[in-house]
Amino acid sequence: MGRDPEYLAFLRRFLADSEALSRAAERDGLRGLAAARAVHAAELAALPRAPLHRVEDVVAGGVAGRLYVPDKGAPPGLLVFAHGGGWVLGDVESYDPVVRALAAASGAAVLSVEYRRPPRHRFPAAVDDVAAAVAAADGLAARLGTGKVAVGGDSAGGQIAAAAAHRLGAAGRRPAGLVLVYPAVDLRSVPSPPPDPDGLEFPGQDLDGVLAAYLGDADRTDPEVSPLLAPDFSVLPPTVVATAGHDRLRAQGEAFAARLRDAGVEAVLLPGDGLDHGFLGWGPFARRAADAVAGLGAAVRALFTE
Repeated sequence: MGRDPEYLAFLRRFLADSEALSRAAERDGLRGLAAARAVHAAELAALPRAPLHRVEDVVAGGVAGRLYVPDKGAPPGLLVFAHGGGWVLGDVESYDPVVRALAAASGAAVLSVEYRRPPRHRFPAAVDDVAAAVAAADGLAARLGTGKVAVGGDSAGGQIAAAAAHRLGAAGRRPAGLVLVYPAVDLRSVPSPPPDPDGLEFPGQDLDGVLAAYLGDADRTDPEVSPLLAPDFSVLPPTVVATAGHDRLRAQGEAFAARLRDAGVEAVLLPGDGLDHGFLGWGPFARRAADAVAGLGAAVRALFTE
């Protein structure tokens, strides 16, 4: 299925702007990881920032983060969130617009975690940080007026969140829920992109190099590396999985939801038909993306309340 005209027009503009940002980084003498980080940060900086009741920097479990509280009243729950960015890109500040969108759509408080990144800090540092933040978040949740703490993430953050949830669940500290947005949950190899129905060309990325930077010599069949391979899904909490139709990671998200259901764990799969990887921040630009973000927000809220 192709993209609807409004969303397709936005995506063409987005890709053109991204190419211009890449050329600007090159003119500034940036190369490699430095250039990729600059372009990624500039793309996110162009997103609107939804107004929320309160935003503050906090520390949970010895890990820095940013807390987003959308409304004055008690939220339905607290979602500890691992941002995307291919493990090597992104940080709490750059992902501020995306996390604001999720908090506004769900009504839940969100704690965005400043987990450690490669190349200085390889796996399992990011998983350690997010697991520590979740384990220490009960006090923060109680101060907000809720007793429910879930964990989630988008893209690379989905791998980190899923691994942290499994670790905690296996230790008898299962979170209240798990939220995965177009997650990477099988890192044995880089999946091929699907044929694009609209002939769009997305910027090339050295994904094999990114995985090497993140994992080093870690075993890629380790369930904390590839959560889809975990032997026991019954330790995981009720889960929301949102995928994107034109995304190389779609099959992984679908397979993860299927394994949850086979283990008797409630799993809600939001298919994201006609959308692309990254749509969580694109609601202000196209109705199709806005509807998907609203649907995700409703599913997160239901995860805490039903």
